[in-house]
Amino acid sequence: MMDEKKFAVLLTDTQDVKVVECDPQEEIFGIARGFIGCDWIELVEADPLADKGYLLLIDEEGKLRDGDLSINCIASDLYGADQHGDPIIGNALVVRAQDESLELMTESEAKELAAGFEQSRDRSIEKISRAFGLMPQVKKDPEIRDASRR
Repeated sequence: MMDEKKFAVLLTDTQDVKVVECDPQEEIFGIARGFIGCDWIELVEADPLADKGYLLLIDEEGKLRDGDLSINCIASDLYGADQHGDPIIGNALVVRAQDESLELMTESEAKELAAGFEQSRDRSIEKISRAFGLMPQVKKDPEIRDASRR
């Protein structure tokens, strides 16, 4: 079927997991640049994904950008960043790696993959946050603080 919908999984630097619909007629690097928001794409083999035939597409220049750099905890965990100290910055797109080509997924494949990322999200955030000293700050409830002053 030429008009069958195709999908990828987007892992955002805000730690969201999204199944994204892609135009199967568009070149995969163009799709990735659009979802990641960059000019240069780097292919990253993350062992847990590569073992299942998937690959991460990331911003090759993510660490060189000015401003706040946001570590993508889910992608960094998949990549083993806590072991080698090289986190993934910015959004990452997960696609199928078939032989020497990159392919989009069916909706059911993408949803199944995304569900696995969702299940491990909290663990990934905690693991990568600890590894890079980024433990989230606990916000104090202003009402409680105000009440204690009275």
